[in-house]
Amino acid sequence: MPYQANLNGRAIAVDIEKRRPMLRINVGETTHAVTEARCPAAGDFEITIDGHIHRGWRYASADEVYVRIEGRTYVVGMPQFSGIAGAAGHSENDIRADMPGTTVSIHCSEGDSVTSGQPLITMESMKLQISMVAPRDGTILKIHYPINAPFDRGAVLVSLAPLDTGKPA
Repeated sequence: MPYQANLNGRAIAVDIEKRRPMLRINVGETTHAVTEARCPAAGDFEITIDGHIHRGWRYASADEVYVRIEGRTYVVGMPQFSGIAGAAGHSENDIRADMPGTTVSIHCSEGDSVTSGQPLITMESMKLQISMVAPRDGTILKIHYPINAPFDRGAVLVSLAPLDTGKPA
């Protein structure tokens, strides 16, 4: 199933052609081979695409990913996940997996206070480790998967306690 993405305001299709023995993705009309991906620190990444090593930095918000690589910043929007009413049932209280994967590490505990952008879980999918971050300030209500647990696309990984709006229910 191809994903629709926006790259710096330009619509593109991204599709996974093959996962094994190496990841092959189609971006627009071009196919790329991803052979290795590492995230040595929160936000940093190193990825080998078509035999070339690329190092950079990324930050994910609710519906966009900012990627800085080779001196340029790219903004990648995922329209199917934008807004609270986005696909796969995203909400301001649930952090969901955009792709199937496995929990590699957990950076918080139930009951912890977290701030927007704080890493909560590191997941691995297609040899790429991705930190899932808090979409807002809040309190961890539930961590749904332990370390090394596999999950499907759309699975709720972490739930935040609902915000107290001060309005009667």
